[in-house]
Amino acid sequence: MMKLIAIDMDGTLLGGSHEVTEENAQAVKEAQQLGVEVVVATGRDEKEARYPLKEAQITCPVISVNGAQFRDKNETLLSTISISKETSKRVFDLFATHDIYFELYTNKGTFTDNYGKAIQAVIDFFISAGSDEDSKSLQAMAKERFDMGILSLTESYELLLKQEDTVILKILAFEKDKQKLNDVREKLQEISDIAISASAPDNIEITNIGAQKGIAVQAYADKLGITMNEVMVIGDSFNDVSMFKIAGYKVAMGNAEKAIKDLADFVTKRNDEDGVAFAIRKQLDENE
Repeated sequence: MMKLIAIDMDGTLLGGSHEVTEENAQAVKEAQQLGVEVVVATGRDEKEARYPLKEAQITCPVISVNGAQFRDKNETLLSTISISKETSKRVFDLFATHDIYFELYTNKGTFTDNYGKAIQAVIDFFISAGSDEDSKSLQAMAKERFDMGILSLTESYELLLKQEDTVILKILAFEKDKQKLNDVREKLQEISDIAISASAPDNIEITNIGAQKGIAVQAYADKLGITMNEVMVIGDSFNDVSMFKIAGYKVAMGNAEKAIKDLADFVTKRNDEDGVAFAIRKQLDENE
């Protein structure tokens, strides 16, 4: 019997319009009403994660920034696992050497040092996550991240790093050249205290080695007295692998990467076909 369900957001809980679909929202609430714990586990920061959840009137804990932060359903911050500034500087220098654009997730918000590249990176990510919006709508959605304060422009990452109260949660890099991306990924593997993952084919996500979705889900389950055999996870991308490695029941989205599907116990429908709702209801039927 499943007692805890951990759900990824982009390409999973969110549909083609990047909102929680009505069917998915209803299925989540059905699970909660039956006493099943639901937690969202995302690479997004807290602010960007909560927005679509509130729109869908879903109240639940959120594992954000790939496990770097955990907040309960009341949005109280319970844990933070950061990247050291020394390690952050090594990563900065590596990306600079390879001429790779990246963004910085911090306790003060998410920052970019290049407005144009930030807009294009968001558009590319939405497309890779199965967006059904046209190019004009995607452009507007990308700009909205700035308007909402989800992403801010900074003069220099180095200046942010020098501020004593800055806490680095995640470094997110974008690169369409697969060879360049693979080369820098190999170099990153020489840094022992980071976790390397991805939420799309053309990005790299870097967090502290202890900040991973799977670690956070396991910690939450332990706190609730739930065994991993009673945990179901739903995801579509490589930053979900750590969850797939520890959960008793693993569900891949129909739009997931093949490598993720190969790790799954069940492949549900696509994110634009309410795949999360289909998987949850299937499990609730089996719980009875």
